[in-house]
Amino acid sequence: MKSRLIVAILGIPVLIYILLSGGLLLLLFANVIIGTALYEFYDMMERSGKRPLKKLGMILGLSIPNFTYIYMKGHHFGELLPFVISLGVMLLIISRVLESRSEEASRDIGGTLLGVMYISFLFSHIIAMSFLQQGNLWILTAQIMVWVCDSFAYFVGLSTGRKFFRRGLSDISPKKSIEGTLGGIFFTVLTLGIIRYFFYLKESPLSLLGVLAMGIFVSVMAQIGDLGESLFKRDFKIKDSGNILGGHGGILDRFDSMIFVVPTMFYLLKILFV
Repeated sequence: MKSRLIVAILGIPVLIYILLSGGLLLLLFANVIIGTALYEFYDMMERSGKRPLKKLGMILGLSIPNFTYIYMKGHHFGELLPFVISLGVMLLIISRVLESRSEEASRDIGGTLLGVMYISFLFSHIIAMSFLQQGNLWILTAQIMVWVCDSFAYFVGLSTGRKFFRRGLSDISPKKSIEGTLGGIFFTVLTLGIIRYFFYLKESPLSLLGVLAMGIFVSVMAQIGDLGESLFKRDFKIKDSGNILGGHGGILDRFDSMIFVVPTMFYLLKILFV
């Protein structure tokens, strides 16, 4: 408990500063999160007996946020991203062909690509979002909504779980309740409304209906992101993705919801405002 508190006290202000700063600092942050989370994902695969192509997967995964940044800055070199991804996929297959090892090739190559798409491709949307109007404020808002959703889903579930709905939310995570899920959605929508009408997004054109829709979408995707990582951990028979954050587990444990929320928020903003 003490280590969790220390990490939160030291980490939250630093994280807020990075999200609001954007630019190269945000790019560095994205690289650290993606690189560490990918390493944890492949490590979980290896501990479960699988053989991901870790080095190629890491190189391909780390290329995505950097080429995204270059592209968003308007440099033509950034348009090479589709080529890099295509080359990476071919190299993954070529490496196994050269090994002349066909056993579990589809599983291991597929798992390697899953890590790249799930972690790197989805989370790299944080770079693209930073280039939208008020993009850094929306990134901070996304993170606040995730914190609120996670906290209130837990506390509402702890206090009222299984009292109204006897069945749980999902067998993937038996402790989660439907009441907790609904509580997370309600307080996430409420938080977005407060930010929109009383704090730093007062100039945003987001309507009341938009607040409701975005709050629901983000909360649902945050909770699915959490369940998604639990799905993989159950498959790999691993409790935590790592221990780099002490009592908070690994980087993937802390950012599983944001991995789903960032692209969700990005495309909602594109639909609503662009």
